[in-house]
Amino acid sequence: MASFTFNSVDLADYDLSVISSNFFEFSQSLPYTQLQDYTLIGGYKRNALGLRMNVVIQGTNAADVISNLDNVKKTLASEEEKELILDSINTRYWNARLESLDGDFVANTAWQGTITFLCPDPLAYSTTETSSDFNIDADPDTIVETVGGTAIAKPVWTLTAGETLTDVTIKLENVTTDEELQWTGSLVDEDELEIDSQYWTVKKNGTVDMNITGEFPRLIAGSNSIKVTAFSTTGTLNITYRDAYL
Repeated sequence: MASFTFNSVDLADYDLSVISSNFFEFSQSLPYTQLQDYTLIGGYKRNALGLRMNVVIQGTNAADVISNLDNVKKTLASEEEKELILDSINTRYWNARLESLDGDFVANTAWQGTITFLCPDPLAYSTTETSSDFNIDADPDTIVETVGGTAIAKPVWTLTAGETLTDVTIKLENVTTDEELQWTGSLVDEDELEIDSQYWTVKKNGTVDMNITGEFPRLIAGSNSIKVTAFSTTGTLNITYRDAYL
C-alpha cells in the first residue's frame, strides 16, 4: 500500500501505509469588520490547512510494531514545517508539521490510527523547479511565461546585464497581473540583479540592494506577459519558480 515521505524520510521503511486522506480539501474566507454603520471588507484569506491521514503500522510482532511506531514518532516530531509528499501524489509537496498522532493496536501485528499535520501555508508545490531563460534583445522587450498549477507562484527573477548600464531605472512588469517593480542603479557586463518575489528582496551580485519602488511581480497559473524596460538589448532574464496548487 502507499505511504508518504516526511523530511526526506520514507515512512514505508517503518511499514506505515496510508488508508485514506483529506489532502484535497481547501477553504478560504473573506474577512470583514463592522464599524458602526460601515462594513470594511478585506482581501481573501487562505486558512491554514489541516492534513489528516488514516494509517496502519505493521510488524512481525508487537515489539516490532512498537519499534516502527517509535521511529515514525521520531521522524515526525519536528517543530518546524518540513516537506510532506504522499506516494499517491508524488509530484507535489506540502510544508507541514505534526499536530497529532492517535491510535490503538488492532492486532498483535498492527497499529491503526490517525496522523494530523498543520500547514500554515495551505498551498502544495511542485517537486520540480521550473527555470526559464530568455534573451532580452529589445527595449522594452516582452516575453511570455506559461505557468502550471492552480495558484499564484512567487518566482525569483534574475536579470544578467550584457553591457554597461549607468544610472538606469529598470522596470520588470507582469502585464497580466499589473504588478511592476522598478530598480534604480548602475550595472556592468555580467552583473546580476536578483528579484525574489517570495521574500521581497533585491540583490545586486548577491548583495542586498533595495533601491526600488512598486511591487514584486508574481505569476498566475496560465499565460503571463512579462515586460522588461531599460535593460538595453543584450541582457538575459531567468525566471525560477515552482508551480503552486490550491
